Amino acid sequence: MLPLPEFCARALEERRELQALERKIADKHWSQEPDHDLIFSSEHGGMIDPVGFSRTFDRLVKRAGVRRITVRLARHTCGTLLAFLKVHPKVAQAILRHSQISMTMDVYTHVVGDSEREAVGMLAELLEDPLIG
Repeated sequence: MLPLPEFCARALEERRELQALERKIADKHWSQEPDHDLIFSSEHGGMIDPVGFSRTFDRLVKRAGVRRITVRLARHTCGTLLAFLKVHPKVAQAILRHSQISMTMDVYTHVVGDSEREAVGMLAELLEDPLIG
């Protein structure tokens, strides 16, 4: 199993703190099965339904003031960034939770080649230039 990056661990700790607040607000309406230890739950402790998750994701995107994207596009962006970083396809498969490596290979591995990587590097240098960026 891969070690959890520090920024992910911090985000999960923050989520636990927020969930404790949600539990306090919900009071007697909080309900979570004893064998469930959900980190991401509904406002009353239950499982999140996919439609509700998408609505929440949309609200967070709007609040952040960034261009609206779907959850599916966010996953695709994650896969593309993993390919850009030359993450091994089996690792990307595990992160993206693809049951078949062919899905990971077909959709993400061809996306970024050396010429694209070089172009992005040059663009990053340009944007970091104090006279320009």
